Amino acid sequence: MPDDPPEETLEAHRPTLKRYFQRRIDAGRDAEDYVQDVYLRVLSAEQAAGQEPKKIHNLRGFLLRAASSVWIDRHRRAKTRIEQDAQTLTDDLAQTLTDPAAACPERTAIARDELRALSGAIETLPPVARAAFMLVRVEGLSHKEAARQLGIEPRQVANHVERSLARLSRSLLETSA
Repeated sequence: MPDDPPEETLEAHRPTLKRYFQRRIDAGRDAEDYVQDVYLRVLSAEQAAGQEPKKIHNLRGFLLRAASSVWIDRHRRAKTRIEQDAQTLTDDLAQTLTDPAAACPERTAIARDELRALSGAIETLPPVARAAFMLVRVEGLSHKEAARQLGIEPRQVANHVERSLARLSRSLLETSA
């Protein structure tokens, strides 16, 4: 690490890191949390290096690389959480449809409310995102097949589906709260 105290040196790059994250995350999330994760990661690496930490000649580049790792890690965790939530929702709906005990009037009314909320949330998605979501998650097409139908790249379909799942998950959590 450079000879300057780490806190002062890291603090000088805070605006750069904050802009880096603001360009990559939803407006509702706090870029400052991501910046703190970068600081924590850098300081942890410094402590792990022991008494004689390596000199970093390009601190800005090092921090941006750490920022990229933080962003990717958080993105992966969010994706995993969304997939788990979607699976839970699918399992709950499947259980509701097949479980005779779930067919009681109260449970049926709750399931209808949940289904109505989900339908309403799907209708709020942008048209292309909604189409990608419906083709992949409802009709079961692959990203390639959906991309061919929509005239976009498979990567774009994956992004639309992922963002749609995140948005639907947030929407359902807000309505259930």
